[in-house]
Amino acid sequence: MIKGVRKQHGVLIFITPLIVTAIVLMMVLAIDGARLLALQSEMQNQVNAAASAAADGAQACGGPDIAMSTMSARALAAAQAAGYEGGGDALQVLPGVLESSEENTELVFRSVPESALNRSNGVRVSMTREEPISRLIPGGLFGNITLETSAAVRKEVNATISAAGSAADVEGGLLGNLVGAVLSDPSYSLSPTQLDSLENTLVNVGDLLEQMGVASVADLVDEPLIDLLTGVTSLVGGSAHPVGGLVDDLTAAAGINGLYVSDVLEVVEGADVPANASFPVYDLVISTVMNSARVLSESGTLVALNLQTSESTLLQSLTSSFGELADLDVALGLYVAESPKIVYGPARQDADGEWVTRFRSADVRLEVVVTAGLSEGGINDLISTLSLGLVDFELLEEIVIPLAVQAGGGSGSFVSGDCASGGNDNDVSLGFDLRDTVVGIETGWVDPGSGAVDPDLVRAEILEIKLLGLPVAKLCANVGLDVDLYSENDSPSFIENYPLQCVDDDCAKRETTSDGAADNFDSDVTVTSLELSCDSSSDLNTLMTALLEPITGVVSDVVEGVVAPLLAALGVNPGNMSVTVVNANQNTTQLIENVSIVE
Repeated sequence: MIKGVRKQHGVLIFITPLIVTAIVLMMVLAIDGARLLALQSEMQNQVNAAASAAADGAQACGGPDIAMSTMSARALAAAQAAGYEGGGDALQVLPGVLESSEENTELVFRSVPESALNRSNGVRVSMTREEPISRLIPGGLFGNITLETSAAVRKEVNATISAAGSAADVEGGLLGNLVGAVLSDPSYSLSPTQLDSLENTLVNVGDLLEQMGVASVADLVDEPLIDLLTGVTSLVGGSAHPVGGLVDDLTAAAGINGLYVSDVLEVVEGADVPANASFPVYDLVISTVMNSARVLSESGTLVALNLQTSESTLLQSLTSSFGELADLDVALGLYVAESPKIVYGPARQDADGEWVTRFRSADVRLEVVVTAGLSEGGINDLISTLSLGLVDFELLEEIVIPLAVQAGGGSGSFVSGDCASGGNDNDVSLGFDLRDTVVGIETGWVDPGSGAVDPDLVRAEILEIKLLGLPVAKLCANVGLDVDLYSENDSPSFIENYPLQCVDDDCAKRETTSDGAADNFDSDVTVTSLELSCDSSSDLNTLMTALLEPITGVVSDVVEGVVAPLLAALGVNPGNMSVTVVNANQNTTQLIENVSIVE
């Protein structure tokens, strides 16, 4: 028995040191493992801070001037502030796009080259570090391990943008006539008070989504437009309210049943529109009316509007400024090729180098038929002066001037937005590339089926000349006119100090324009063709030339005083391109640790 105990004792003497050694080794490895985990966590915190800081310099967040050097410097400074003691070489800063994968909703990071920084909405920062597996066991018995951490951060400023026009400078009745045309109600009209109320009415996104019973604006765009109008009517006070009544009336507009919310509202790449954002009802109405007019255009119909001197204070002021005119009536035909939309999205480019948030005003063809009646008194004074009182006259008919207006919609892009710096300063600067509307006007007609312009002349038998009471000649005119109204301008425009936060739901509505002369509609009417017919003789050329002045004057005044405001009401801003921003929102920062790079 004693012999057995002695044998066990001998075995314990041999095993105990091994057990103790193993325990110590495990404790050492545990301590080193904890050290490595702590170091890995520390590195992760550093790359998180670096990626968040660098993302402030990405295209969608960095403002008009972005550079790789700025992102790298911000990343290094933030990492060092978090305890990083190395140099910039150990930090790899990659600009790119953090987005949902095509297969599922998981976020993936796609890097972009330095030459394509305009595509970036985030930054991925990675860090590597060689560390011995154990610092407690000398001699590097266990070798080294490579620690690697990474983080990708996305930051974007999204804006609600519209180029659908403004109610400013529009005579009460023009927009009302347009609404009445799509409602097949020529007597429909809007007062200036209604226009003002319409332009200043906003609808909260959160309230709208709740009213429509959908989860997000991305889901809303697939809903029928008529349902959206019904929801807006309820939110603005019902059909008894002036704005609600107008929106409710639009549910009966031509072609409305075939339209969807996506025809008036675009959410770029499914961007998440926050519940506190708002949409302008005026722009919604204009887009709806224009889309209805587009439906009519597709059926080969010009939407007809009519303004008569007796009913229009605008035309009354025009006729009073020209003594040669007795009256002036304007018939308007509208052909819509493309309608404006309200757009919500960020300031960056896609893989093809195109800005993802693009907007445009309406692309229209406008037929303006001016019927001008000459004033006997004004013409008599003119003829008496030229003929020394020996010639009398008799007016034969009114002059009909057909004008074909080609207004290719102005376009624009959201090209820069800087993220807020935090603290008390939540204002940002927004940049836009605006390309003015190109407007061409000539004498002619618009073909309803194609929207093409058929050139024509002003043809009129103007008057019969009498000498001593006897008819001696007739004056007729075939006149071609060309109007140079607007010049193109590509100057960049900015909205400075735009607030990201709304106070008491009163979001800032700000507008910017290109450098065109929006306040001065300066037209240059050129006579491109002049033929004197009937019994005219060279002796009457002086008189005919003198009569051209009131004709070209009518064209100039109609273009500046009627055509220009009407185009502005449709979003085709004469002389410049204009954009209205209703909301700007900085989405919550998205951070993904150890995200992989995909091609």
